[in-house]
Amino acid sequence: MELHAPDLDGVALFAEHLDLPNPYAAVTRCDLVASVTDGETTLSDVPTVVVELAPGDWIVHWFTSAWGDEFTPQLQPATEAVRLASTTGRSSNGLHPWVCLEAGSGESVVVSPAWSGNWRIDVEPTGDGGVRVSAGISPDRFARVVRPGRPFRAPTVYVSTASTRADATAGLAAAVSRWVAPRTPDVPLTWNHWWPYEDQEINADTFLGDVAVAKELGYDLAVLDAGWFGGADAASDWWKIRGDWDDENTVRFPDGVAGLADATRAAGVGFGIWCEIEALGFDARVAAAKPEIVARRDDPGFTGIREDDPGWLGYVCLGSPAGRAHAFDVLDRLVTRTGARWLKVDFNLDPGPGCSRTDHGHEAGDGLYEHYLGLYAILDNLRAAHPQLVVEDCSSGGLRLDLGLLAHVHCGFLSDPDWTEFQLQLLWGISQMLPAASIFHFSESQWRTTHPRQHLDPKTISAADYDASLRAVMLHRFALSQKLVELPDALRDRVRAHAEDYRAHVVPALRDHGVIRPLTAQPRRDGGGERWPAFQLTADGSHVVMAVALDGAADECRVRPLGLSPETIYSVRLLGPGADAADLGTAEGLGSELTDAGIPLRRASGASSWLLVIEEEDA
Repeated sequence: MELHAPDLDGVALFAEHLDLPNPYAAVTRCDLVASVTDGETTLSDVPTVVVELAPGDWIVHWFTSAWGDEFTPQLQPATEAVRLASTTGRSSNGLHPWVCLEAGSGESVVVSPAWSGNWRIDVEPTGDGGVRVSAGISPDRFARVVRPGRPFRAPTVYVSTASTRADATAGLAAAVSRWVAPRTPDVPLTWNHWWPYEDQEINADTFLGDVAVAKELGYDLAVLDAGWFGGADAASDWWKIRGDWDDENTVRFPDGVAGLADATRAAGVGFGIWCEIEALGFDARVAAAKPEIVARRDDPGFTGIREDDPGWLGYVCLGSPAGRAHAFDVLDRLVTRTGARWLKVDFNLDPGPGCSRTDHGHEAGDGLYEHYLGLYAILDNLRAAHPQLVVEDCSSGGLRLDLGLLAHVHCGFLSDPDWTEFQLQLLWGISQMLPAASIFHFSESQWRTTHPRQHLDPKTISAADYDASLRAVMLHRFALSQKLVELPDALRDRVRAHAEDYRAHVVPALRDHGVIRPLTAQPRRDGGGERWPAFQLTADGSHVVMAVALDGAADECRVRPLGLSPETIYSVRLLGPGADAADLGTAEGLGSELTDAGIPLRRASGASSWLLVIEEEDA
């Protein structure tokens, strides 16, 4: 494999390729700066890196993405060109910014643009069985005027290569953990109010009622999602008034969010809050009060999200100094007055090609590029000002999951829907990019409204299904989004037991660069794919394995762990409620035996999920 910069006439290119050591693969961070010494030139089609692959029967793997349908796998032989690109302005709306090329020999190369806006990956056969991959920013409606003192710094691209796809993907995740992702200040057990209450049924008394139960269950944090801001109106619509963050709904929250935060802490639980800082609702007064922060694109024929104002893009342009100052000030004051330990940063619209205003400090063709540089800087400054804060990335669920944004936050939210089968599909996909500590999702939620697959009812769900919903998210960060006050005593006992296992066996691995490795093929929603998926969380010699028997699974499977020392004897223990010795086919063995023969899991007791810890016997 060879990495090199593109060819651009009349432009000086500085390419830096930095190796990121990790236990699994050769991972390279690829950066590119384009500059001129006199005059000016306009750049549009500037891939950060070109990857040349030798002949090898290459197969191209990638994932499509849409709301509630993230990480849907696709593949195609590399004998024909594959052109992948995002043009929505959000990195994961349509496609995930990731591709894997796998040769017939098993050798695999992963390429991932670290960019939250519009990106591209072009895969082209070279005619001799080889492949050329170009990756970087999308040229679609992008233009950067380069002058002396004003270079173009292309988005970073990560390239990982190993003898197998499993090692190449694990290497990328491990490198991100060690060299890219911010170190986490905490790994709290969290409850979020959103799905069972949304903004229509949440108020201070309801929130604090569930906070009391969260404390009883051993949970650390309660996050107030959308619905806290706006006028003093019980029916206030959060979507239309996004942006007016200084207005608090004192009908729902008579003491304001600061008072609610104080009451939450008085109950023994930390407080977190949601904010969609970039967005501007149609009725937001701040858009009229501060027109200098509003993103617009007034190209002929362009139509944004408002029929009455085609140039309206519906967001604060963070490519402008005024927009950046406004956004940071709002977030800084919100975190300060609430003492928040968790901030959920959401973004529920597509900026498309981005702002074209020329009075913002950017130019007509690079507004979206400057917007994302501004967002990254705001997040860095916010974390520096509030080191206690865990910052979560969310965007209509998982529509802005990329290694650019995840270098500036602590974790990314996978998807709005979260039923167990779908959660495992997502986990398989995201484990190809991110380490465990950077992954965040809800266990199966209790929805206030209807969804064809989301129908959890705490009063009727079986213990086995509830155990599976928790185990499915226990290898990474997670939260509950359920009416905790409705949990019967038997399920409360199970939540407490699972929480104890999580703290004892998973949290240390998340703090120690843990990587999640799929042990099976990918499960798929609606009964597709692997029906007994298994995953392994590994960090510095510790191993936690999670397996779930989905509908259609056989009565027994063999889980084959990875990375065990062949001549070392390991013990295998079941963790948590709902599984006993009858489910486990072996309790110990040499690493080579456990890897080759596998650990038999059986559904003899009616369990449908398992959490195992594998330890050296003398440990």
